[in-house]
Amino acid sequence: MTDVFTSYFPLGTDIYCRQLWQQYGFHFRVVKPRRTRLGDFRAFPDGKTQITVNANLNPYAFLITYVHEVAHADVNRAYKRRVQPHGKAWQTAFQRLMQPLMTEAVFPTDILLPLQRYMARPAATTYANPALMLALRREDTKYSSPADPGRILLRDVPEGEAFQFDKKTFVRGTLRRTRIVCKEVSTGKSYAILAHAWVETNGK
Repeated sequence: MTDVFTSYFPLGTDIYCRQLWQQYGFHFRVVKPRRTRLGDFRAFPDGKTQITVNANLNPYAFLITYVHEVAHADVNRAYKRRVQPHGKAWQTAFQRLMQPLMTEAVFPTDILLPLQRYMARPAATTYANPALMLALRREDTKYSSPADPGRILLRDVPEGEAFQFDKKTFVRGTLRRTRIVCKEVSTGKSYAILAHAWVETNGK
């Protein structure tokens, strides 16, 4: 497990994150990226538990996702399935487990400030907080391939221009709160896509 904790987490947080793993005794796996979730906690009938986190997350997003899932492990230990997945018990556990990490020694200021606001009342996903998600997505650019100049945030694509998302071609439409209404070229159907989603353009 040493390689996992030193390779994926921000510098200096590996000891704390390893301690959480030891304390809660879950099986920890870094997995291939999933479009529907960043991480996952599972409790099995035999009493064993497992946490998975997507391998493509930048270290700060990886850390937040990991602690988010450990909070589920905490709630599972105390209440099993008798409480809501992202209810008050989970919020309290998440806040408590994140508290030692909420410093500039761990997070850059541009992430820490929106993270502090998010943690005041954490939601089921960081996607619920556009400012935090945008800050984390900007950090992604440090880990993206320089050979991929067409990879940008949807919010930065000019209205009316085409882009690729999930192997499909869309035309960028208007912003509606946190999503942008886009039309799929092949079907003419409209979809509301998160404004801070990564998309592909021709790189020009």
